Amino acid sequence: MPLAPTAIRRLAVVAILALILLGALLRAGAIGANKRVSTDEAGYAADANHLLADRPYASFKWAPGTPVAFAVATALSGHSSLRVNAHAHGPAQYTQLAIETATLALIALAAWTLAGAGAAILGVALAATYVPLVLITRTYLSEPLGGLMFLAAVFVAAWARRRGLRAIALAGVLAGLTCLARNDLAVGMAAIAVALALADRPGRRVAALRAGVFLGCLVVTLTPWLLYAASREGHFVPVTTSGPDALFIGTYLPGRGEQFPTVESFAPAVCRERPAECHSYRAGETGPMFRLIASRYPGLSESAAATRATWRNIEKYAFGQPLAFAGMLWEKFWHMWSYPWSGGNSGLHPDTSRPQHLIYVALAWLGLLAGALVTRRWALLTAAGALLAVSALNTWFVAQARDNVRFMPLLFAYGAAGLWLLGGRLWRSRSRRRERSAAIPART
Repeated sequence: MPLAPTAIRRLAVVAILALILLGALLRAGAIGANKRVSTDEAGYAADANHLLADRPYASFKWAPGTPVAFAVATALSGHSSLRVNAHAHGPAQYTQLAIETATLALIALAAWTLAGAGAAILGVALAATYVPLVLITRTYLSEPLGGLMFLAAVFVAAWARRRGLRAIALAGVLAGLTCLARNDLAVGMAAIAVALALADRPGRRVAALRAGVFLGCLVVTLTPWLLYAASREGHFVPVTTSGPDALFIGTYLPGRGEQFPTVESFAPAVCRERPAECHSYRAGETGPMFRLIASRYPGLSESAAATRATWRNIEKYAFGQPLAFAGMLWEKFWHMWSYPWSGGNSGLHPDTSRPQHLIYVALAWLGLLAGALVTRRWALLTAAGALLAVSALNTWFVAQARDNVRFMPLLFAYGAAGLWLLGGRLWRSRSRRRERSAAIPART
């Protein structure tokens, strides 16, 4: 006897909860396995410790969302500072565990809302067992919070689009918080604004009103941070100050837009013009290179000199060698999506599987793009547009496999939903063809 719909839903909820528990256990098991602390990790932790000590923000190179989360968790745990070390079992790692577990639950909710229980089970299964999302839990990095916020921004926007301007305002506030978690996600929020404006083909006035409310609330949410950063730095800071350096490297064609080849290509000039810093380039240190660049633009700060040099790169390579430059961007885009994050321990972590990564990513992108094109669902189209927009932006900077980690929750949630919707449509189409065939009288 077939199960009643209520019983099926209950079984689906049990399966989802079991997968979330599995994902949480895998992530808890990864805590303490980090063998080193990267520069980025140390930066996020230092900012958290400055907040705990009621001191000015340590560095504006890193977005504030993750340091704030670490600082709150550390204070609630009864500690006055966050310890930063390898093999860490501290408030930061358990904050990551909580964020990752919440992300699994939101993946289930987003996929179920759009495509039903089957999509929710598939999406959570992909995310729970995807190794880089497991390994990121042990770090001090911002990818877990960025991934959660990116998914939440699209999900809430999908909820808000037919519920009036108040709901869209709430979506705008969440979009602002998403930018504070990862500043590169701002272009994804712009894609959401466009999608909200064009949803259901409204008139120009309604479209402008929706986009204006969304973007206005986003800017209002960002304003306190922007004012604080500007007061500390003495100039406007677009959430972080890290952009100019990364953009210079990402547009430097002789270095293929990558950090280590770019640093290597500057090594002869560094050793010739700044011999005291000659040794540093061997470790991939970018400081000597940017100090050399700054010396070529007297009167400008290192950041301003890097920006000026970036425009020179664009003029010389993007316009002067457009095919080669486009090839470099495509190569970085492909590398960003075709390789899994290694786990942050100098080389591919033994648990990281490229075949798993390729299979999961191919399934999710197939579901997202094909589902969006066939069903025309707003959430799928918006998720695809936001992901492509942020991916394209990152190819202009130092694109790397770690970038895709913060995209995976959104990709898995809506990729699974698109795959499930697509499969359902194909199944119904096949069933209708069979019914039409059966209805045709047999020839005698």
